[in-house]
Amino acid sequence: MAIGPTIIDIREITAVLSEILKMDYSNYAFSFLRRRFAFLFDELKVKNASSFIQEIKNGTIIDDFCYFFPVEENEMFRDPSFWRTLRGKILPDLEEGNLSFWFPELVSAEELFSLIVILEEENLMERAKIYCNVYSNRRISQIKQGKVNNKNLELNKNNYKRLELRTVFENHFVEGNGNIRLVNENWINQVEFLQGNFFNVVPAENIGVTLFRNRMLYYNSKLQSDAEQHLQRSLNKDAFLVMGIKEKLLKEHEHDFVLFDSSEQIYRVS
Repeated sequence: MAIGPTIIDIREITAVLSEILKMDYSNYAFSFLRRRFAFLFDELKVKNASSFIQEIKNGTIIDDFCYFFPVEENEMFRDPSFWRTLRGKILPDLEEGNLSFWFPELVSAEELFSLIVILEEENLMERAKIYCNVYSNRRISQIKQGKVNNKNLELNKNNYKRLELRTVFENHFVEGNGNIRLVNENWINQVEFLQGNFFNVVPAENIGVTLFRNRMLYYNSKLQSDAEQHLQRSLNKDAFLVMGIKEKLLKEHEHDFVLFDSSEQIYRVS
């Protein structure tokens, strides 16, 4: 097992990452950084912090880092009440020409596939455009395959059932070889993958709904403040910003948004 990094190691590593990837990794919550780098060191068989830093500088380990650093979402239709709100309140409110959706930090396919199914159920997928910031080429390749591991199959089915949609789960997904995949894999072609973090790469068009659920849980207050400011500047008036149910805007930015749904932590740009 690899040896986990020290506090000094983490400071040195995040400084190098921040310079190379143009995002302030030093302002992730320190408890998260400590756990995540211990996981990374073990996963990538890192011998010591010095060699890890050198590989980052050489670029040989950047995609591996971008693949393993984010915490994956392994559940489709997580928090079914949100997806019901999206279907019943947000989608009808969107302008017909603005069916555009943005995941500023997509870390696995589950959230994306959930959105695709909801849009398909509402007969909106053909007109929709979805943008996803994905930091790893390896992750992009996996998502484009249109499948996810079926280890949470029953949970995914139960979440889907709670949505009370018109069709059954099997209308959208098929099982096989330890995976479940989209029946209509062509929907992936309507997804534009933006490689790079959302602080540096944003969609070119006006976005209707930004889904940024359960990502700022890992930030400290400084990074959360920077993220909220950047998202507000990147979105047009009345655009929706969806946060996780355990997240909340900082008070200093409440005037930049209007609370749309308090139970689901959904805001609109003011």
